[in-house]
Amino acid sequence: MDVTLYLQNNMAQTTIIIGLILLIIEVWLLGLSTIVLLALGVAAVITGVLALIGVVPETLTALIATSGIGAGVLTAVLWKPLKKSQKSPRREFNIHSDLIGLEFQLDADMDATHPATVKYSGVSWKLVLAAPHRDAILPAGSMVKVVAVDVGRFTVEPTPEPNLSQ
Repeated sequence: MDVTLYLQNNMAQTTIIIGLILLIIEVWLLGLSTIVLLALGVAAVITGVLALIGVVPETLTALIATSGIGAGVLTAVLWKPLKKSQKSPRREFNIHSDLIGLEFQLDADMDATHPATVKYSGVSWKLVLAAPHRDAILPAGSMVKVVAVDVGRFTVEPTPEPNLSQ
């Protein structure tokens, strides 16, 4: 049996298979990174189903045109929701680091408008106060604890003073 003859006699099924192949490539190989193959794959499957039930004629021109128009419509409809789903909320600071919990003594006074610096592991780190302590004024010699780390920045909070009157 000739393959081209078989494909010509079963255009609707071929269109569905091509759509499924495009979807497999999009999901497994590309990880849903492009909307083009997703829209074209879904449009080809829908076009094939419409051709099977007789809504779209089983001609090469009609199937390609319907798939292309369907892909364009799907792209227009899905663009904003898919774009929105790719955006993740930005964290104020990094909360995963081995440096979190590090405690040290301030060399200079520090408050929300005058951040201090500390040299640790050969790097000069800018110290900023954590949100709950933005109104605090920490004198030089105060103990602080790192609660978050960002590039070149430690977010700190004051440590409670030890009770020495026992």
